[in-house]
Amino acid sequence: MLSIIHIVQLILFALMMSTGQFLFKKTAISIETINSPIPVSFGLIDGLFRALHVPWFYMAIFLYSLATLFWLYILQKVPLSIAYPFTATTMIWVPLIANIFFDERLNYSYWMGIILIVSGIAIIGSKA
Repeated sequence: MLSIIHIVQLILFALMMSTGQFLFKKTAISIETINSPIPVSFGLIDGLFRALHVPWFYMAIFLYSLATLFWLYILQKVPLSIAYPFTATTMIWVPLIANIFFDERLNYSYWMGIILIVSGIAIIGSKA
């Protein structure tokens, strides 16, 4: 059985990753308003160049870097086979954040998926 502290750490890690996704979405929205210094759009390269002008992008990269270091710490304490399923909770947090901040709709399938994700994590976590 996982200790409460390990569960909290795993949930915190998932929230950090979810917040990073939120910041990347903010970056994507901001990119649309930046005029490109490149006269012709080159898709990915143009988007990356524009992202370099958006503070949200740097915040997302910093948070992902911090989360990666935190993940390394977690993996010293929790087996990967137990820890990794908790990353699936990002599939819960990211759409909730998107719903709150970007008015993205959540449908019946989303709520059913949450039930399955939480059930799976509970089953895996209870055997640890």
